[in-house]
Order: sequence, then structure tokens, then C-alpha cells
Amino acid sequence: MYLQRNSTGAAVVPNVIKGEVISLPESQNFPIIQGSTGDTIHYAQSANVDIGVKAVEAASEAFKTWKKTPVSQRQAILNKVADIIETKGEELAKREIPETSCAPFWPQFECMNAANFVRTTSANLAVVHGSIPPSETPGSTSFVFREPVGVVLIIIPWNAPTILGCRGIAAALAAGCTVVFKASELCPWTHQLILEVFTEAGLPAGCLNKIQCSREDGPAVTEAIISHPSLRKIEFIGSAAVGRIIGSVAAKHLKPVLMELGDQSPVIVLEDADLHAAAKNIAQATLAHHGQICFGTERIIVHEKVAEDLTKILVEAFKAVPSAGNAITIEGAKRAHTILEEAITDGAKYLAGSNKFTGRTALEPSLLTNVNPKSRLAKEESFAPSASLYVVKSEEEALAMANDTAYGLSASVFTKNHAKGLAMARDLEFGQVQINSHTMSVNVAAPQTGFKGSGWGSNGAGHGIAEFMFDKHVSLVE
Repeated sequence: MYLQRNSTGAAVVPNVIKGEVISLPESQNFPIIQGSTGDTIHYAQSANVDIGVKAVEAASEAFKTWKKTPVSQRQAILNKVADIIETKGEELAKREIPETSCAPFWPQFECMNAANFVRTTSANLAVVHGSIPPSETPGSTSFVFREPVGVVLIIIPWNAPTILGCRGIAAALAAGCTVVFKASELCPWTHQLILEVFTEAGLPAGCLNKIQCSREDGPAVTEAIISHPSLRKIEFIGSAAVGRIIGSVAAKHLKPVLMELGDQSPVIVLEDADLHAAAKNIAQATLAHHGQICFGTERIIVHEKVAEDLTKILVEAFKAVPSAGNAITIEGAKRAHTILEEAITDGAKYLAGSNKFTGRTALEPSLLTNVNPKSRLAKEESFAPSASLYVVKSEEEALAMANDTAYGLSASVFTKNHAKGLAMARDLEFGQVQINSHTMSVNVAAPQTGFKGSGWGSNGAGHGIAEFMFDKHVSLVE
């Protein structure tokens, strides 16, 4: 659906506004490269500033009707989206595996989780309500209405493109907003499937408009959209570096931003923890998707009394995973490789694995120790299939080390003492904390909150819907 062909017959992913393909000259085409092979698999058309403006205008026109659409009708469309996306695992695999070099199981995992997010969002829409606050003026009644903010720009990355795209778009549409969806320049055909599913479910044209841009065109187009008078809010999921740029542009034009950025998710293992369970969860959350998950574990903080035992179990757990898959691009793989090489130069040592390439964009899973606190690995999100182990003497030291980061997205604590785990969770400066589970654990009914340098605001269920609404006070005097 919507796919075009260039003059040589190669597939081209177009921009789609108000349900219609926007044809641009072939000079606007840019290649989509499969990272694991280096092959050009197809092309995409890069939107220019005019296309970005048209997308906002189409969404603005559609908003006039969509905001008045009954809740039951919005729910029906969202529920149908969930039903359809569950059936798209095979189709998604045809798109996502070539574009992102993900593991074969990943597309089906995405479809199931995306459907869960959309259904939960739909269910929470039924309980969105305003209020009638007391009034001090005789004969006056106050009403507080929950209103949609309007047109929103949603920018979604490539590492969980279907889950994150469906989560954000469903929340905005549920609130009554319309969307300009800026697809990732690395997986535009994967992201286009989201548009196709919402269209198949009966979403009116103009409510969801999809564009993508080359990296050269992206900054100008993004600012044109953000600066447009009809654009009311932005959701951005991606790196902290790009988040700062988006945040500064949004601030210049006084537009609010919902952000979910990177992390250096820590796991604290206390002396009474189930070490085998901890090691299994740590390995899973470190190595999944080649470490390219913002909730992935990067730091392991273990009490000295069980450090030796945990290390032995962890080493075996890491050795049991000979491959963590592939990075999406050669640039991403090289960056991760460089960060690890610098750490070794600064004194770090491998407990398991190494930093060698096992494929064009694949690094061997690794576990490090003795990481210099001044190295990039100790300060930056590596997005590598690697974690660093630190030994502490007390729970207080563990908490201090876990919190000693610019980030604050997700953390975990392993302990058999649930009261202690809950107490530590309250002191951890992270938007979500798991006790006896890995840092990637997600409850679709709970908020996913960026804290500190990991973002602003919350996604998920009613929390996500609320991000795209505002309180309007109306006073009636008799």
C-alpha cells in the first residue's frame, strides 16, 4: 500500500498526507541501507519544508471534525487497530528485518505489544472526565473540560518502531488530537505499516499524516512543523543529544514537548537476592536487540558479599549468548565499539566476551569491570550489547552509584526483602523501578516516565492520553 517505484523499478516509500501519496522528484529520494549487509534495499522520498507545512495543515483541517468524534467511535477505531496489528507479524517482518536488521522474533513481539498498548489506551479513554469545582460566587457554576491540545508532531525512532509509534499515535488520537507522524529515516517502510493499519481500521483521512526526511532535510522540516501556528505539541523519542535540539527548537516557539530519551539503566543486586534470577534478567536486558533499547541494562551494582558468586553466574549467562544480533547501522556499531575500546584503554577489563566484530554490524556480547568513572562508558548510553559490573559495600553506596547519572528512565533491584526493595525504589531517581525483574519490564497500564535527563512527561494508557489534553475552565453565571 502506497509504495511507489522509481525510474529503475526500485521501490520508493512516499510521504502520505490526507491519505494521498505526495509525489516528489527523484532527486528527493534517499537510500535505505540494511545495516547488516550494507545493501540498499529500497528508497524513500524526503519531505521538504513545503511538505511538512502541508502535513500540519491537513492535520489542522481534520482536527475540526476529529475532536468532536464521539468517544465510542474513537474507541471502536482503536480497538480495530489493535485487532489488525496483531495479524501483521509476517508483513512487519518483511519490512522491519531488512530495514533494522532486527532478530526474526522481534516483529511479532512488536505487534503483540503494540496491540496491548492500543487496547489499553482505548479502555482508558472511557474514564477521561472533567470536573465541577466549587465556586465562591453565588449563582456561578464552574466546569472544567478536558480538551485535546490540537495538532501534534510525533517523532518515533527505529529500535521499537511499531510499539512506540502505535503507543504515541493511539494516545494522541484517543485524546482527540490529529497527528503529523515523522517516521524514522532508517525504517520508513516499517513505520508506514502503522499508517496503513490505522487507515484500514477506518481512521478518517488527515487525522494521521506520515512523512520522512533525509538527515540533511530533517532539521529544516522539523523546525517548519514545530514553528507552525497550528502545531500544539511534540512527542519525541530518541537520543538525549537530539532531544536537546528538539527541546531548544520547541522552546524557541513555545511548544511543549513529551520526551522519552536514553538511559544507563542500573540493576542493584543485594546480598539476599536470587542470584540466578538476577543474572538471567540482567543478561536478557543487556543483550536484547544488540543493546539498542533505552531501558536496557548497562550498569550492574552488586553487594560485595555476593559479588564473586554473581560474577561467575553472569559470566556463564553472557557466554551462553554467542550473538546479540546486529546494530541498525555501521555507524552505530562503530560508535559502540569505540566507547568500549576507550574504556579498555582507561583500565576496564573484560569478564566475558570482547569487543570484536562478529559481523558487519554485530559486536560480541561483553561484560566489563573496573570501568573508569571518567570514561564515556561510565557516563554515556552505549547502545551496545555490553554491561559494566561495579562492587559496593552497602545499600547506601549502591543507591548513590545508581543515582549518579544524568539519566533517570529505568532501574531494577533484586532482593528477597520486599519492604527493603520498595524503600530503595522510592529513593532511586528513575521514572520506573522494577523489583526482581529486568529494566525493560513494561506494564502497558502504568506510566513510562522520563526523569532527569531521560525526558519529560509520561507515556502509557491514561497517562499518555493526558499528555495530549488540557484543562479548560468555563464559568457560568445565572
